[in-house]
Amino acid sequence: SGIVTRRQQNSTMDDLIPIINKLQDVVSTVDSNALDLPQIVVVGAQSSGKSSVLESIVGKDFLPRGSGIVTRRQQNSTMDDLIPIINKLQDVVSTVDSNALDLPQIVVVGAQSSGKSSVLESIVGKDFLPRGSGIVTRRPLVLQLLYNEQSDEEFGFFLNDPGNKIHDFKEIRRGIEAQTNEETGVNKGISNKPILLKIVSPFVPNLTLIDLPGITKVPVGDQPQNIELLIRDMIMHFISNPNAIILAVSPANGDIANSDALKLAREVDPNGKRTLGVLTKLDLMDQGTDCLDVIRGEVYNLKLGFIPVVNRSQQDVVDDTPISVARTREVQYFQDHHIYHIISDRCGVEFLSMKLNRLLMHHIRDCLPELRSHVTSMLSETRRRLDDLGDSHYNQSKGALLLHIITNFSNRYNSTIEGTLNYAMATEELYGGSRINYIFNEIFGRYIDGIDSKGGLTEEELRYALTNSTGPKAALFIPENSFEQLAKRQIKILEEPALRCVDLVYDELQRIVKEIEIGEFRRFSRLQEKIYEVVNQILRSCRKPSRDMIKALISIESSYINTNHPDFKHGGDAMTAVLQRNADRMSNRKEREKQEQRKLDEQRNKEMARRNKNQQREIERQKEMEAREREGRRKKHQEKKSGWFFGLGKSKREPEPEPELRRKHRSRAPPQEEYSSGPELPERRIEPKMKPRDGSDSITFQLEILEMLLTSYYDIVRKNVKDKVPKSIMYFLVNRSKDSMQNELVKQLYKEDLFDDLLDEREEVQEERQNLKRRLGVLQDAQRILNDITDFKI
Repeated sequence: SGIVTRRQQNSTMDDLIPIINKLQDVVSTVDSNALDLPQIVVVGAQSSGKSSVLESIVGKDFLPRGSGIVTRRQQNSTMDDLIPIINKLQDVVSTVDSNALDLPQIVVVGAQSSGKSSVLESIVGKDFLPRGSGIVTRRPLVLQLLYNEQSDEEFGFFLNDPGNKIHDFKEIRRGIEAQTNEETGVNKGISNKPILLKIVSPFVPNLTLIDLPGITKVPVGDQPQNIELLIRDMIMHFISNPNAIILAVSPANGDIANSDALKLAREVDPNGKRTLGVLTKLDLMDQGTDCLDVIRGEVYNLKLGFIPVVNRSQQDVVDDTPISVARTREVQYFQDHHIYHIISDRCGVEFLSMKLNRLLMHHIRDCLPELRSHVTSMLSETRRRLDDLGDSHYNQSKGALLLHIITNFSNRYNSTIEGTLNYAMATEELYGGSRINYIFNEIFGRYIDGIDSKGGLTEEELRYALTNSTGPKAALFIPENSFEQLAKRQIKILEEPALRCVDLVYDELQRIVKEIEIGEFRRFSRLQEKIYEVVNQILRSCRKPSRDMIKALISIESSYINTNHPDFKHGGDAMTAVLQRNADRMSNRKEREKQEQRKLDEQRNKEMARRNKNQQREIERQKEMEAREREGRRKKHQEKKSGWFFGLGKSKREPEPEPELRRKHRSRAPPQEEYSSGPELPERRIEPKMKPRDGSDSITFQLEILEMLLTSYYDIVRKNVKDKVPKSIMYFLVNRSKDSMQNELVKQLYKEDLFDDLLDEREEVQEERQNLKRRLGVLQDAQRILNDITDFKI
């Protein structure tokens, strides 16, 4: 029945597909993505029946079946190989230092009893984690899941015993408990030392998970009182790794705003770029409530989102319900829920496993370039350190080795001073000879430039020196004696900073010696001590002639005050300069006085105008009053005359009152001055301490000339000192120590009876060398593993 004749006799079209299949077979041996071959891609949702369609086309049952995601891998994809490669790196690196590389990994974080252990068991599909009350996970558990399609065998093994394959997962649980108690004791103590467990199964995705102790608040048993802080520090140590994906487990029946896992994750991942939220205990939420808004990111936003899961209940654990049955119930729960059924394809442990697998693969792919670079740099650093320690077996005689170390040290000392050494911090700070130059110019030079030319003498002290140098006579010009005394005092002030400059350079040379790094010093500490001892003796022997030379320079400058120096401003020049300065000062003062007088005249004119105006008013008012008084006296006189005429008798003439203006004028007459008979001699005896006379123009003039001469000569001496002190230090201290360094070291240390003592290697060095060799081998293996990765595409 049906189509019996399936092929035309002369058609060649059917031969095309076998040809493409041959191409596929050939190309797949090298790179499945080398050619974009014509093909049919089967796509469909989980449980949509696409596997049944393929089996119907073939006519045979040959595809895997089961609940959840059955087809986990594309036939020709190499992305899944990334996680096993990282697991190899984890295994290799953990033999030396688990923190040597920041490997991409998934860190599981959650509060105690949040359900994170149940989530891990659901992903694996087996009961293998310890259970109980309180803190059960007390050591970090590095869980490596390896998908094995070649066999149905399921087993696990601990990395410290890789040959012991454990098929009974209850035995794995007992092994975790035993290793935990061995490290932390049986009383709920915790430890940062991880347990490495690898599980191989055809039913697990390729994943690397790190299970950490649950966040707790109250210590129990013999736990330390700061148990909360210890657990927090452990969690922060793992999630601070920038290459780690944080799996934050939070119970859905609690407020998401109080999630301890999300709080810690936000501290290291504030933008939520590498945090995936897991919501547990959805089936335990109050009736009529749901967490759909949290899943959609409306309450708390994570770039990787939230995934809800339903773990086994405590009764299921007691009844030993298989995890496969619990996962089937979980799928049914989300499909039948009146709220969650719309997102059921993005819920559950199966979806979580698939998403973690894809996230980790893509994350590893993104981290590979940085990981390669980090391994390469660590490899170079380890080789350098191993070269510095050298071989434990001397390839040359001890005498030759000692000469090599002494020569190397002397060359580094000279190169550091000359600035030819390739110093690692050369772009960040001054070192070596540049620091000596800084001392000469910025410290010593600026200090003596800031010294006052008068040497700290006040004007009163200069006046004493000038007056005392003349004796009983008054000086017509500047006494040379006072000038020389003050000049020598100025020169003496320069001695202390010059000697201090010697000490600063000496300290800097000692600092250079301490900072010279030679690999052999780490091996031979006794030799290092003896070299430092000899070098310090050399520096001390060179410092003494340097200080003596500085003192001699100051004494030479003080021994003869050379007033014939071409740069010295002589008395005539100084007098001319002072006169010119005084003339300028007088001119400026007269100009200021004119301006002040002009202002006073303007104010006085304004005041006079105001007073004249007031005075004019007063005169007019006074004239008016006098007119009224005359008029009154005239009328009174007429009345008196008429009274006499009628026989009333005559009255006495009253005195005429003095006008008020005349009265005021008379009251302003100056009082009679009192004259004294002149100054009197003091009756008491003269005090023993007398001061020179002040206010004399000649003394002031002489003081100004003296100050100018002192400043001129001090500038000459200061210039000489600034030039000769650095030269003396360089010759007697720096250059002499450079020239005699190697000869003196050979003279005092190159003795056969000292070879064994000086070249005795410490035990710590031998142990460090072994660790570095082991580390070098591990890093070489890691580099080889990473170099095997060529290209990965989605």
